Amino acid sequence: MATTDLSLPELISKAEAYCARAEHCASEVREKIRQWGGDPADWQQVIDALYDSRFLDDERYCRAYVHDKVAYQGWGRKKIESMLLAKRLPSFEIRNALENIDENEYNRILTRLIQQELPRRTPESLLRFLLQRGFLYSEIKAILPSLENPNID
Repeated sequence: MATTDLSLPELISKAEAYCARAEHCASEVREKIRQWGGDPADWQQVIDALYDSRFLDDERYCRAYVHDKVAYQGWGRKKIESMLLAKRLPSFEIRNALENIDENEYNRILTRLIQQELPRRTPESLLRFLLQRGFLYSEIKAILPSLENPNID
């Protein structure tokens, strides 16, 4: 995409408005600036300005992402961790956010998923489904001990 006539202050202003609507990380903002046709030479300056003004905050983003994916998508820790790493966020921020998951809520969501899917699936299919959602085998086994020795192909 060709660059537009947006100046650096205009890009920063537009990026601030984008970040004010919802939590975003640097890689998402970088992609949005690219879509707007911003000059690649300006990208890092825009990102730095957003960090300086706290429109971007890795810790805040990780916490919000983890909360939303657990509460609304029913994702497990491994899938969330993988997705955050793909966004090139710092490992220590990801770890801290994952450690702050409410265990009772997490187990309630896993239990609800098991109850919803168990009538429709074989134990092997259910296990695969939950593993794809990012739950650990040990977490699944703690809630559903009947999956002790599944015969997974």
